[in-house]
Amino acid sequence: MDQLYMLRAFVAAARYQSFSKAAESLNVTTGSISKAIAKLEGCIHTRVLLRTTRSVSLTEAAQPYYLSCCRLLEELDEANRRISQEHEVNGGRLRLVVHPMLVSERFSRLVRGFHAIAPNVSLVVSVQDGGANLYDGRFDIAILPPHLVEQSAVIRRTLCKSPRILVASPAYLEQYGTPETASQLDRHFLLIDPESRKKSADFVDLRESGRRVSVFPMSSMDGNEVLLRAAALTGTGIATLPETMVRDDIVMGHLVHILPECTTWDSDVEICLFYLHRELLPVRLRTFVDFCAEFFRAPARPGPHDAIRVSQPTSRNEDLAMMS
Repeated sequence: MDQLYMLRAFVAAARYQSFSKAAESLNVTTGSISKAIAKLEGCIHTRVLLRTTRSVSLTEAAQPYYLSCCRLLEELDEANRRISQEHEVNGGRLRLVVHPMLVSERFSRLVRGFHAIAPNVSLVVSVQDGGANLYDGRFDIAILPPHLVEQSAVIRRTLCKSPRILVASPAYLEQYGTPETASQLDRHFLLIDPESRKKSADFVDLRESGRRVSVFPMSSMDGNEVLLRAAALTGTGIATLPETMVRDDIVMGHLVHILPECTTWDSDVEICLFYLHRELLPVRLRTFVDFCAEFFRAPARPGPHDAIRVSQPTSRNEDLAMMS
């Protein structure tokens, strides 16, 4: 009989003070527990349990032995858990859906950073601006604005909140001039998200230094963020876009941030990380969640010596606290 099984049977019987409960915990028969303990006592030439018709208890001589066996089995189980996690994080597939506004050089750094710590995980990324349902099995995790995810039983972690700012290409501003106030935007071609335009109206509500300004642009175009960014980069007009989406464009000089005191009226765009609540998360998913949270807390453009450190996985209780 396997010595490890004999030790597990002994520890379980001593812990539950019952052969039947020990057998239930190990998913074996009561007779198997009895035989294992008898075999163990024969091997070490010591009685370890006192048995009566109503109870089971440790002998005095076996008490230090019981504590040693508990420590040994705990260390073995922990070693098994760690090696299993290390194997799991280095393999498998992770299906991610992201919003188009996130697809930028910064997102490329996130993907490269995750690949560096989990090189054998197959990261499958889908880009869509529509809603996502994590219950249908298509995706394991989502990085989307909150209104695009059914949140009845998912974990939600806010990654960032980004204001909508006004940007234009240097070529557009050179040709048409740079507006100095929001009221001067009525002379320009505005590229705006549909939410900024009032229904059945030709004006756009903006906030300038805390006050509402209604702008009636000479011409305008609305659409999703990807379309508006592309139009701004080609010099079509002045766009209202999430700052996080155009941060790299501004740094590289492809776009210019104008009217810094001016934003859309309902300005902030929230980006959240969503994943299903489970008793045991796959380690590759847990690793991505923790890496992603650290990445968005780090500086926007880390230097060569800035490292993203993945903290220890959060506990299940912490995950439950994040559920919305």
